[in-house]
Amino acid sequence: MKKKEISKKKKILYILFFIALFLCINVVYAATSSKIKFCDYSGVRRTFKVIGIIINLVKIIVPLILMASAMVSVFKTVTTGKPEDFKASILQVVKQGIAGLIIFCLPGLLNFVFNSLVGYDDTGFTSCTTCLLDTEHCTIPDKDPEIYTD
Repeated sequence: MKKKEISKKKKILYILFFIALFLCINVVYAATSSKIKFCDYSGVRRTFKVIGIIINLVKIIVPLILMASAMVSVFKTVTTGKPEDFKASILQVVKQGIAGLIIFCLPGLLNFVFNSLVGYDDTGFTSCTTCLLDTEHCTIPDKDPEIYTD
């Protein structure tokens, strides 16, 4: 039964990965085929900056919560004194530590991937990802650009 649960989780992760990949490809295509730069608008940049601040908070708070809960479970195991539970508790600490590390490093990895894309600067999304993943360097324009008409 546990094998089926793992395979269902893997299927869901694969589906989410391909949906995200599909959305990224469509966004880049749409940005290169339009004269209007989506990320040049101040409202869009403000929104991405707020989301970036939330991501920064989550990447710090969630690993701390994971490590605190792992330490509490190890403390409970040590105080009960059952050696058979100790191995499972240590394994849980390792899993939660890895999950916390992944959550902490994920925004940096996404920033690296976005910056490594070929022709990424030409798409007009650099300001969006800067506001999303590097909120300190996000500049919000005072005036929105004019809409081009052909």
